[in-house]
Amino acid sequence: MKLYKDSKEFPLENFERIESTGNFFYMIKGYEDGDKVSLSFEDAEIKYKELIQEYAISLNQKNFEMMQISKLTQKKVDAGILIALYDLVITKIKSNQVAKRLGLEIDNSKIFGLLSEIQIRKSDNLEDILKSVKDRIERLENEISEIESKLEKQNPEEKSDINEIITHVETILERPINLKDVSLYRFGIMQDMAKKKVEQLNKMQRK
Repeated sequence: MKLYKDSKEFPLENFERIESTGNFFYMIKGYEDGDKVSLSFEDAEIKYKELIQEYAISLNQKNFEMMQISKLTQKKVDAGILIALYDLVITKIKSNQVAKRLGLEIDNSKIFGLLSEIQIRKSDNLEDILKSVKDRIERLENEISEIESKLEKQNPEEKSDINEIITHVETILERPINLKDVSLYRFGIMQDMAKKKVEQLNKMQRK
């Protein structure tokens, strides 16, 4: 019976199994659920905690923050789009006022087209649309503040679901992750790559 020595050889699939089921016997190479083993459950748990400690030290990163970071990025992108739309609606309202004074035809079709793309309720009254957009922006800004506050106060003992984390990393890096072939250590590097990509997107958005 052989145990995984470190995160460089420990498969991400086994990590997912332990995190999802609480069965520390997945620290044993070749273990399948239900196998009889000579290792005690307590010793398997100790070995797992030692491996996770080695993993955290080797990568020097928080291992379970990616989900909140990716949510934060998406909400900031959504807020940016809505702010741009808000400015467009204000400009359109002003141009409509000028067109009305000059007796010109008023056409709001382009604004309505944008609304359908980002799921804002249509209205013939641009003032109502403006209010809806503003309300959505305020909700997003509140959600962004909550996530940022949560990240600042994050308890390292609180873990997100590992499958959600893997899915978010796959989404950010735009590539599938083979749980059998990827070690926990390599996944940690992927998390770091995803985090840097998110940070780069945030920088580009602020410009």
